[in-house]
Amino acid sequence: MEKLSEVLSVHPAGESKKVDGGGAKSWPLDTPGGRFYAEWDTEVPVTREGQLIFFFQFLHAGGRWKEFLRNCPLTYTGNRGSGAAKVMGTVLLSVLSGHWRYAHINGVRGDGINPGLLGIGGTVSEDAVRLAMGRFEEKQGLDWLSEQIVGSIAPVLGLPWILDMDVTVKPLYGHQQGAQIGYNPQKPGRPSHVYHSYFVANLRISLGVEVRPGNEHAAARGMPELWRTLAKLQRSRWPTYARGDCGYGNEAVMLEFEERGLPYLFKLRHTPKVKALVKAMMGQGALWQDCGDGWQALESSLQLKGWTRERRVILVRENPSRAPVAIEGKPPRGKDRQGQLLHAQGEGWDAQVTPWSGKIAVLVSSLDPVAFPAQAMPKQYRDRADAENSFDELKNQWGWGGFTSRKLGSSRLMANLVALFYNWWNLYVRFFDEEHHREAIRSRPMLMQGVGRQVQSGGQRTVKVSVLHEKHDCIARAVTQISNELQHIRSITEQWNSNQCWTLLLTRLFRRWLGGKWLPGLPPEAELVLSG
Repeated sequence: MEKLSEVLSVHPAGESKKVDGGGAKSWPLDTPGGRFYAEWDTEVPVTREGQLIFFFQFLHAGGRWKEFLRNCPLTYTGNRGSGAAKVMGTVLLSVLSGHWRYAHINGVRGDGINPGLLGIGGTVSEDAVRLAMGRFEEKQGLDWLSEQIVGSIAPVLGLPWILDMDVTVKPLYGHQQGAQIGYNPQKPGRPSHVYHSYFVANLRISLGVEVRPGNEHAAARGMPELWRTLAKLQRSRWPTYARGDCGYGNEAVMLEFEERGLPYLFKLRHTPKVKALVKAMMGQGALWQDCGDGWQALESSLQLKGWTRERRVILVRENPSRAPVAIEGKPPRGKDRQGQLLHAQGEGWDAQVTPWSGKIAVLVSSLDPVAFPAQAMPKQYRDRADAENSFDELKNQWGWGGFTSRKLGSSRLMANLVALFYNWWNLYVRFFDEEHHREAIRSRPMLMQGVGRQVQSGGQRTVKVSVLHEKHDCIARAVTQISNELQHIRSITEQWNSNQCWTLLLTRLFRRWLGGKWLPGLPPEAELVLSG
């Protein structure tokens, strides 16, 4: 009998293999529900992700999968090569399934339906994918992925939008290239990679990621890749302004933004001169302006040592009239104690013991004070917290930071592939909810998972999908409606090029923001397509 360790071992690179049922037709077994008979069925094509057929319909209607493969720089010679389509299709299926290690790819190799829906005929092994990442010429591969990521959202960027920037740490446990000891608050002293990332605010759409060694966590390290990404866009599609935390509030980064004429809103560290400004303004109660939501702001100017110019700063604090007081005179505990005001005295705000006491946020900005007055700045900056939700979703639900190998270039390619597939799925989900972002932990069970079985009769191939979700009736109705809409769009736009098809789908997805307008680049008959 074949050992279980041999069954679970890694197969050589190549096509997926069917499980051998040992020739047994069926056998009895007893369960708490009584006696049943078990039987292996290796003939009928099945899949656990039966609803992916509708997602692939979306990619085909917009021409994204065809465009993605057309420019792929991964090439093979000879008849035994895996082929770029099979490699990329395998990665797509793995990422959509929530995998975060190359070894997890074996979990999609037995899928008998979805590879055929992608037109790739089959999947490849984890070794084939790992070796394929090493075959890429790094710069060429990253440029290709950057064009794909930007191209998937570029038509919409003519609308006003905000750029969110941030850096996250990925701890490493092997001997990967670039595994350096740097800033790592969760696991100090552990080698890591850092991910410099850029997002379209509120839409949670990634514009790319730059994977750097762990000791290159400074924000300035990610700026070259950001400017290369923005260079792919027309100036009219650049963001209204960029947001970042205190890591970006330094002279080098701000000068780059000022030289390029891109406004910014960053946070400042509490250096001695910043603390002096805070202390001087704390008693200026008449100057503080109410911003709503329990916050106050005060505008000033500041030039720190090493700065080349004086810049606009906004101090933000909690409204004293709404600040909570300590219970029974007890001091705050935990993190709140760090924010306790050491020199609190007198009455009013100075005497309040709150998490914000003594820890006023100080923002620095080059935004026009007329268009963005001080009262609007607290909310503008607080909305940046949504970028943290994108990090959490990408890292914990999409395997971002996984698929690491010894080569740093391979990790960079996989991180951007995950970002691209994450964008595709989020755009697809917007067909079903135009107003809210649905994280993968909720959208996958509803719109991806379901037992699919393929049958063929009279030359017609049918995929029968059984949804196990509690709200399967609602899901089936919604998916059917969207699928029929996509089929209608595809039948009319069959002669359009890929960019026109994708722009039309984005017009449909973002009609709430467009307010009845049409994205540029569409043929005259576009209105008839959607209205029909």
